[in-house]
Amino acid sequence: MAGEGRGTDSGRAARDRQDGTRDGGGAGAGAGADAGAGAGADAAPDAMDAMDAMKEVDDASSLFAIGDVHGCAEELRALIQKLPLRRDSLVVFLGDYIDRGPDSRGVVDTILDLQQYCRVICLLGNHELMLREFLDGSDSRRVARFIYNGGSATLASYADHDGVFVMPEEHREFFGALPYHHIQGDHCFVHAGIPTTVEDIDVEVHGEEMVWMRHRPGMPEPNYSKIVVHGHSAIPEPDITPRRINLDTACVYGRRLTAMELNTREMFDVERSTGPQPVYLRDVKDSRRHALRFTGKVPVAVHHAGAMLLFETINYSEIGILMTPVNPSEVMVKAGSSISGTIGVGEMATPFKGVVLRVDEGKRVACKIVVDTAPAPGP
Repeated sequence: MAGEGRGTDSGRAARDRQDGTRDGGGAGAGAGADAGAGAGADAAPDAMDAMDAMKEVDDASSLFAIGDVHGCAEELRALIQKLPLRRDSLVVFLGDYIDRGPDSRGVVDTILDLQQYCRVICLLGNHELMLREFLDGSDSRRVARFIYNGGSATLASYADHDGVFVMPEEHREFFGALPYHHIQGDHCFVHAGIPTTVEDIDVEVHGEEMVWMRHRPGMPEPNYSKIVVHGHSAIPEPDITPRRINLDTACVYGRRLTAMELNTREMFDVERSTGPQPVYLRDVKDSRRHALRFTGKVPVAVHHAGAMLLFETINYSEIGILMTPVNPSEVMVKAGSSISGTIGVGEMATPFKGVVLRVDEGKRVACKIVVDTAPAPGP
């Protein structure tokens, strides 16, 4: 099973740089971590150690930020081995640990293991927000948004030997407790950016933008009281300006995973070891279907032959849709037709391209989604 177990090299690599010893799990190690629960932990710290560990956050010997990981567990372990970590180091992950890559579960296991060595703060990314919405399951449109933004790869990494999605409670707690931002010294860490001044941040008002907004070339640079350190907007190389730093270097798209030591501005990176490949949770064990189908009504807008056709899903997966037209008289597609459009509406809309496999007598349309194995960076 993908990502099974906690036998990562991350904690061991850090410990090897510290005379081969370990002082026990770091107090306040972040969301979802149990004190001393990591593989190979010798002992949990006593109360005095816990108080000292909390003080170390302000006096960290080194401060690292790591960009979007997106299921690239192998690259994350290799990157952590490169970092000159100490017991009092602080590592801030900028969100998007999951989706698209081959081993989302392994990424979380690696982070939980690292939390047992040094101070780790993990922020909420838009993909973790979509996972929360998927686990809630009350809005079929939000469930679909998760699936069509690489969520099936995450589900597959949590599949048991029968192909059933099973997430450990420790991981649910991890995802459920991720904060939107963290302020440390002169830096404000956030997944995508901040739409207001640092002092005026209100996550009830600004939270959605803080994980979804994008910084695009040509946009004016912020002039905030803190240096904003973020990911989310994938770029070939780190983007470093006087008041903003972007560390999302598109590892899952075949580029690299990047970390930065903020005090010295020293950069560390690891190249993607394998090419991007789609991964799906199978429908059932030994099923001919390559991906699990979900039921629910999700709006679909189809562009075909110069017209806009509106449908609703009956069921769907990351590689296919069975849908019915809102107005049956307007069905103009035929088997073999190439179509494009969006699944969902408004901010939840995801573009797709596909081929119509069949049109049933009842006007149900079955469409195969054309999957790009090396897609352009997206949400």
